[in-house]
Amino acid sequence: MNKKKFILLALLLLCAYFYEMFGGMPATVPFTPQPVKADSSLLLAPLDSRPPCTTLVHKLGALASLDVVLPPKELLDNYNTPAAKEKLFAWLAQELPLHPAAIVSADILIHGSLLGSRVPLGLDVDEENFLGFINRQHRLNPQVNLAVFSVIPRLLVSDQLIPDSWYQWHLMRYATLKDMAETFGDPYFTSQLLEIDARIPDDIKAKYSNLYANNDAFNKKLVQLAAADDITLVIGQDDAQAFGLPNRNRNHVLAYMEHAQLGNKGLVTSGADEIAILLLTRYYNQLHGFTPQIYVQYSSPKVASKTMPYMPCSVDASVRDKVSFIGGQLTDDADHADFILFVHCGDDDNEPTTAMLHDLSELLAAGKHVAFVDQTANYKPGELLTPKLLDARVPLSKLAAFAGWNTLSNSLGTAISQATIFTGQLKRLPNSDRPSLYAQNLNFTVERLLDDYAYQKLLHSRLTTLLKLQGRTPTDLGDNKIFAERIIQGFLQRQKTQMLYGDLGRAPFYQADDENYFLTGIDIGVQLPWTRIFEIDLTTDCHFGKASHTSNS
Repeated sequence: MNKKKFILLALLLLCAYFYEMFGGMPATVPFTPQPVKADSSLLLAPLDSRPPCTTLVHKLGALASLDVVLPPKELLDNYNTPAAKEKLFAWLAQELPLHPAAIVSADILIHGSLLGSRVPLGLDVDEENFLGFINRQHRLNPQVNLAVFSVIPRLLVSDQLIPDSWYQWHLMRYATLKDMAETFGDPYFTSQLLEIDARIPDDIKAKYSNLYANNDAFNKKLVQLAAADDITLVIGQDDAQAFGLPNRNRNHVLAYMEHAQLGNKGLVTSGADEIAILLLTRYYNQLHGFTPQIYVQYSSPKVASKTMPYMPCSVDASVRDKVSFIGGQLTDDADHADFILFVHCGDDDNEPTTAMLHDLSELLAAGKHVAFVDQTANYKPGELLTPKLLDARVPLSKLAAFAGWNTLSNSLGTAISQATIFTGQLKRLPNSDRPSLYAQNLNFTVERLLDDYAYQKLLHSRLTTLLKLQGRTPTDLGDNKIFAERIIQGFLQRQKTQMLYGDLGRAPFYQADDENYFLTGIDIGVQLPWTRIFEIDLTTDCHFGKASHTSNS
């Protein structure tokens, strides 16, 4: 092949690529949606400063017409630096009378953060100060709908805790056998417990036994406070398994709540980071008398009975937990459900198939509101359904919600909350607000696709390897933080372009009267909230256009 023919062929291939990527995009005129108006507010003392516990709650609050008021950033924690607890107490006391509802994390006010609660940093006097503060503020502000939550610490020892991490497996086995021996009274489990007990140094064993004993005692006091003051109490169970010291504390809390007759004001749930989102959604439903009807569809019959990593129960049990938490109801009638919760959990035994893709595609084509949860047991993109859907150009812009972050519990809580608020607002707001509501909801969905899928599943492990090869530490970036941010920004810029022109911008995300509404652009900003790469602080600013039906026919 001579040089001219080669250049001509290259140009033709380049033209074919650009036509495939950009061809067929609709012609539109700009549409600038107005944000959904806030008609109430909610105060939040978050679990910690990470985006899932702060900005995600604020953005879903905005979708729900609720102004979520957060503490000034300088009062919150920053990775290993705890929050300014005394200043947070003062800020809360000042703000509480100004809002009809509040969600308060016990862990940030006692230990300075979720990470601090695992050490723990708080002392008995800090717990008593918190209990006294909540009791006093409730008496001063009885009109405030107050919810308090606390998290049972996980038993996944941090890599930085030496020598504890050397005994990670032994501690996990010890915790499991201790719970099983107590639950079943089986001599075999007891003998196994005694064997592993002898292999763990007494000081490390005592440290973790005391952690859970103290947490158990504090949970009992929280239940007593909630019963006396008639406030909502949530106890979360951080990353866990079916048996273990955290599960033992969970069972004790359930017994305390039953004895105190807390009823629907006492809640225990698997998870931590999504608790504030769930409480926001629960409050929204109570405020507007909305009981979402939810139809659950699994990508395959195998999914319901699976137990995903860091979960103490099956997928189906977790779904029921989250639906019950927000005050929703499961229904067998897909046609009359407010939305369909489509759950995929991929692993070696449940890889994505064409049939799964077809099922979800058919739901969207039929105009159903679909909340899509996409999980992978081994954190492999090949186990996810999302890349298959993008390749097939299934219009993901039509989703009512999407989530797929690190645990099933987090993802379910986020997707169910987003879809509940979105469909609730569809019932509540005038039809004239619908294009803006759909656009604002899509902006949140795009952000989750770029964060949960593109960053967490496609880049995170590769970035970890790259940093380690260069002698940098992913969990302690120091001066390398800007270097990592630039890599993330560049990668997500490419991903958002591919998603926009390959899928999200091709089909209308909303249709009404004689107008089709399209996603036409995505601007992003990326920061690392802490000097580690575990999570990102991602902001998306979507652009939209509209066109008449006839111009796109």
